[in-house]
Amino acid sequence: MTIKLFDTKEVDQLARDEHGKLIEGISGSRISAVKPEIAEVIGVKEALSWIKRKGWSGVEIETDALVVVQAVLGSVSMPSQFGFLVQDCRSLISSLNGVSLHFVKQSANKAAHCVARASCFSSDRIFSERNAPPELMTIVDAECF
Repeated sequence: MTIKLFDTKEVDQLARDEHGKLIEGISGSRISAVKPEIAEVIGVKEALSWIKRKGWSGVEIETDALVVVQAVLGSVSMPSQFGFLVQDCRSLISSLNGVSLHFVKQSANKAAHCVARASCFSSDRIFSERNAPPELMTIVDAECF
């Protein structure tokens, strides 16, 4: 399973199976003004918490937040808000079975970007293949492998 994350001011996550089919998506807005790297690491932490709640294993998380991926996969301790969130992500990953975090270019994350755009109009939503926005399903179907 792959979870694709996008973007800074929203919590937008898509879980897809090994063939690229949509399992579940979450779209939610964040109103607070925080630095982009803080918002990105919160998105990763939320995805990890989602995986834990669902009891999923063998999950690949993909995000276009290179700084966050490098920080979470690194070992540097940072006494800052960002550093504490990174440590939370590290702890969550270590408590999960077969979960990995990867950087992908934004262009490889079209479906998650679509959810982020739609969250401006319809946030705080959980959806599946049955009730996903049609424009999202068009992208998901095109990306299935």
